[in-house]
Formats: sequence, structure tokens, C-alpha cells
Amino acid sequence: MKLSQLRNLIAVAEAGSLRQAAAALNLSQSSITKSIQQLEQSLGVELLIRTPQGIIPTAAGNALLNRAKVVEAELRQARNDVEMAQGAAVGEIKIMASPTVSVGLLPRAIVNFRRARPRVSFHIEEGVYPDVLPTLRTGEVDIALCLVPEMPSDEELEFSIVLQDNLTPAVRSEHPLTLGGRKALADLIGYDWIIYRRNRTGRDIVEHTFTDNGLEPPPNVVECTSFACTLALVESGDFITLLPTQIFAGRQRRSSITPLFMASPMPSWNVAAITRGRHRLSPVCQAFLDEIMRTAEKTKSQSPRL
Repeated sequence: MKLSQLRNLIAVAEAGSLRQAAAALNLSQSSITKSIQQLEQSLGVELLIRTPQGIIPTAAGNALLNRAKVVEAELRQARNDVEMAQGAAVGEIKIMASPTVSVGLLPRAIVNFRRARPRVSFHIEEGVYPDVLPTLRTGEVDIALCLVPEMPSDEELEFSIVLQDNLTPAVRSEHPLTLGGRKALADLIGYDWIIYRRNRTGRDIVEHTFTDNGLEPPPNVVECTSFACTLALVESGDFITLLPTQIFAGRQRRSSITPLFMASPMPSWNVAAITRGRHRLSPVCQAFLDEIMRTAEKTKSQSPRL
């Protein structure tokens, strides 16, 4: 069993086709096919099968993939360790982040970090809690930065609160609701709402916000799985959505969307950094996690007082 064979197996399983895997790895389809065939022969099992939907792993393939991803992650961490031990500020950091963190805290932290370490590379994907947890457990991702409703308990993972935040209704800057003083949730029920929903949590938090204040949830709701589309709808119409206040920290550029000042209590929805438990982060990943914490401290002072 060779590392190149495991890498090729992972690429085909994730892409679902030999052509896409070959393009991603800059290899020929024939070389990848031969590599996987040799791996199957050495193990005496079939690892991949063709279906109308594409190439998928067998049960044996899935078992090997889980281990292969851990091996790949550990090798990447080992490279980071060696590079940092040699005094070179280089390495690769893989991050999954909630969409609101991706447009708020995370970009600020990366810009600050790369001023001192311009040769560190980043691989960033969007993901929401708890969907990010499987990739953290296998080591495919170094750090997840997610909005979490409460501090979870998981022996395999470590959770650290990065930023204590609250959700707030947000509208376009010319919306009629921006006029006057503080608003009560009851004032917002009759308006059209946009719920960003990558999983059930998006709808739940809106419903709980109203029911916790003794109110029925708003009846006019549009659900959207695209965060960019959610923001565009709020910017373009009279929609309301819930956003964490940290997204507005130092945000003169996003003047087209503004938070509402509320008289009703709003739910907390904190940002957590999640890493693998019992696995030491590579020095470059730990340095970036430290930068996230520093950036979060600055964000607190810049967030609007609602």
C-alpha cells in the first residue's frame, strides 16, 4: 500500500469520476486507474464501483478512505511541523467556517496573519455546525470556526469560545424600520423574513427567537441555502434576516445592510474554534488560532452596541 495510491483513491471518491480526479491531481486517467487497481489487488477487495451517479466507494472502500484521510492529514501536519522547526514561516492551514464568520472574523484574521507569514497558504471551505464535525474528526480540516448555540460536549473534539455574540435583525439601510428608536420583535412579525438555512438550525433559531419572547414566528418566510443570496435579497428588498453582530464590526463598506436596535432580548450565538481533541495542532495552525483570538478581541470593541 503506497501513499500515492491512497491519495488517488481519496481524489476519485471525492470527485466521483476519474476525469475530475485526474484533472485535480494533474495525472492521466490511466495512471490513476492502474494505481487503484494495484491497491485493490494488494488488498484483495473492490474499493470503488461505477453507478449511474458516478464512481462511489464500496463498504471496504469507505473503511479504507476513513483511515487514508487521517494518514493524509497527519502527513500534512508533519510537513508543517518540519517547516516550522526549520524556522520557515510556511505551511498550509485548512479551515471550515460558517458563512457569517467567512465574511466577518475570518478575513480579518487572515489579513493580519499573512502580514507576518506571507508564505502560509490557506484552504477555506464554508460549513455550518454540526456538519463540519466529521471532517474535523478525520483531520481533513485543521480548524473549524462556527456559530454554535451552546458549548457542545464531544470527547474527540475541543471547543473554545472565540467570540461571545448575539443575533440581531438586519435590514437594508433605507428600510422603514431603521427610522425611530428601538424596535420590539412584535414590530417585525408582519414583514417578510429571509432565513439562511444550510441545515435545520437556521429555521429553529428564528422560531425560537420569537417563541422565547412569547410570540408566534413570522408567517412570511423565504428560506435560502445561499448566504450570498440571503444578503442580496436583504440589500434589494424589504426583507429582514438574523445576523450575528460581529459581522458589522468595523464594517463601513457594508453600509447597504444595517442592524436594528432592539428592545426585545435577542439570542446568543457564539463563535467557537473547533479542533481535534488529543491531537496537537501544528505550530503554524496554533499560531493562526492565536491570531484568531487576538482578532476576536479587537472585533468585540468594534461591534455595534445593540
